[in-house]
Amino acid sequence: MIRKKFQLADRRFVTFEDLKEEDLPELVQVLNSVIQEGQYLLMEEEIIDLEIERQWYHDHMKAGMTYLVARVDGEIVGGASIEPKKGKESHVLVYGIFIKDGFRNLGIGTQLTKALIEIARQHGFRVMELSVFGSNQRAFQVYKKCGFQEVGKIKDGFRLPDGTYTDKIIMILPLK
Repeated sequence: MIRKKFQLADRRFVTFEDLKEEDLPELVQVLNSVIQEGQYLLMEEEIIDLEIERQWYHDHMKAGMTYLVARVDGEIVGGASIEPKKGKESHVLVYGIFIKDGFRNLGIGTQLTKALIEIARQHGFRVMELSVFGSNQRAFQVYKKCGFQEVGKIKDGFRLPDGTYTDKIIMILPLK
């Protein structure tokens, strides 16, 4: 199901769709390309076992995850998810996003973030939470533009592939 469709400045079309199990091989390929960059995600190891990824998909969907894939002219170029925490934090969603190199700075990340904020509000959640690398100012600015507020910082909270460190910035978006 297409959740949103819009046109980029260069006339290509972007669609946001719910992640389906049959999307996993293509999604993993794109995700692995971002993991290889080592600058944006906590994951360090590429995904190599599709069966484990299928089990992850089923477990997280059962736990209430909403996952949208972004496609440009039919090709997956990124994805984003919200998933509720458990227990006394079940009103809080954890947000994550990635966009493939070559498709950043086109507005896809901003629109994907806004789409998941709207879904979160429709489902009655109270807070969205994320953490972002202090060195990733582009993402930090997108989150601020979408209404997220910085609520904490852990100095040198993330180690980068070159052995240097960057701050872990914690942000939230009150939904009510």
